[in-house]
Amino acid sequence: MLLSNRKSIQKQAFTAFTQGDIKTAHSLSVNVISHYPNDDESYFLLALINIQIHQYAKATELFKHAIKINDCIRYRVELAKVYSLQGISDAVIAIVNTINIHQVRSFTQLNTLGVTLSIVGLHSRALTCFESAIAQKPTPETLYNYAVSAKFCGQHKQAQKALEKAIALKPGYHQAHFALADLTEGSASQAHILTLQHLLSSEKLSLEQTMHLSHALAKEYEKQKEYALAYNILLQAKQQKKAHSPYQRSADNQLFEGLKATLKKPVSPTSSNVGNNSERPIFVVGMPRSGTTLVERILSSHSQVTSGGELENFSLLMKHSSQSASHSVLDAKVFAAQNNIDFSTLAQAYLTQTAHIGKGQGKFVDKLPFNFFYLPFIRKAFPKARIICLMRNPLDTCVGNFKQLFSINNPHYNYTQSLEDCAWFYQQFEAWVSAWSVQDTQFTHMLHYEKFVANPELHIRQLLEFCDLPWEPACLHMESNTSPVSTASKMQVREPINQKSVGKWSNFRPYTSQIETIFYS
Repeated sequence: MLLSNRKSIQKQAFTAFTQGDIKTAHSLSVNVISHYPNDDESYFLLALINIQIHQYAKATELFKHAIKINDCIRYRVELAKVYSLQGISDAVIAIVNTINIHQVRSFTQLNTLGVTLSIVGLHSRALTCFESAIAQKPTPETLYNYAVSAKFCGQHKQAQKALEKAIALKPGYHQAHFALADLTEGSASQAHILTLQHLLSSEKLSLEQTMHLSHALAKEYEKQKEYALAYNILLQAKQQKKAHSPYQRSADNQLFEGLKATLKKPVSPTSSNVGNNSERPIFVVGMPRSGTTLVERILSSHSQVTSGGELENFSLLMKHSSQSASHSVLDAKVFAAQNNIDFSTLAQAYLTQTAHIGKGQGKFVDKLPFNFFYLPFIRKAFPKARIICLMRNPLDTCVGNFKQLFSINNPHYNYTQSLEDCAWFYQQFEAWVSAWSVQDTQFTHMLHYEKFVANPELHIRQLLEFCDLPWEPACLHMESNTSPVSTASKMQVREPINQKSVGKWSNFRPYTSQIETIFYS
């Protein structure tokens, strides 16, 4: 193959790829490599092809091979991206630390690097990338990406301006409208209501657009104390979602029954033949919207604790270790395989993947609420790890879950499509964690949100003592914690600890009578 032919075939391969003809792009790239084994561009394209078909591990090796032949920023950016798609945060950070952001000139690379950094929670560094990208080309998508990271970093005015610019360029940008609804006040909120009403009047909206715009409008209505309007717009959207992806209580019931069955085989927290005795991870669990972010911010305000955010490492390691081939991260097959899992190896892998948090020093908080599904397995992996479980008034929790827009395509949140399903799910959660806490008394701490915010210093002292940490006054003033926060509570945790959210469910009281009966009959 002549060099001129090689370049021509490469061009054809990239053209085929951009046009969606994966098969041709793959065939042409393999053809080039068969004649030129050190053709880094062809290895790079093969890696992109494997990302397209979700073969992330193979893409990783192909990127590495391309870098070995020709080490350039372009390849390293894409390698970091594919690590982020696999949830391997430590590898993302290791690669990103080899890239001088100020030397990245490509708009595409800057935006890709910014998104990758934001995925692993490095929002401050992501902002630098987005700012440089916007200076080149202020696209709606890049303005939105910048705004999201700015909001997580507490830079609300900058975020609002960026979102308004994004919407001016792309008026129906549903994600931007949803993000903006967190930030508007006064007349801006009222104007946003009119815009959202107009957008929702369209008959050509996708389910995703409807969900984002409806939740944004509900937020704006709630600011105006129009609770009936807020509830009804949410109900309409969730009924559409329910028709698309109906909630199956039976699937979650199987999970909770499987968890209860694990209690028949008591776990010894001090056993030396399982897991890892590291006390570095602190697991904060509970129902979404129950105060888990508040506790994480308080703990990470301590000089010896770093926030890890909502980490999926443990659940993914469990899935991998169980060798379950199902599409669900947690199911009956994972429970069935638990006796064959080497929890010592799993624990070491978890510690390795999280070693970058706090640069390997002190403790860190893993605040994935749904980790309550993994309590028996966390205990087997880490016999001495502290687990803090949040409990909150069931009505506040259920209404909070119903109002929140969670990941649309994640079936684990389908219970939030009705208040009744929220109530049923809460009952299963409460029964499970109550049973667990009776068994694991030494290293599980049940924390009631209402009592906590009513007397924060008392409970913070108890929390720190439970986590084997000395008292530090900074923990009482977590609003001074400047580290980014990327959960639904990103706005509230910028305020001092307060009781504003206690009893807010009553604003929706005309619509909660059925679940009130469930909890208080």
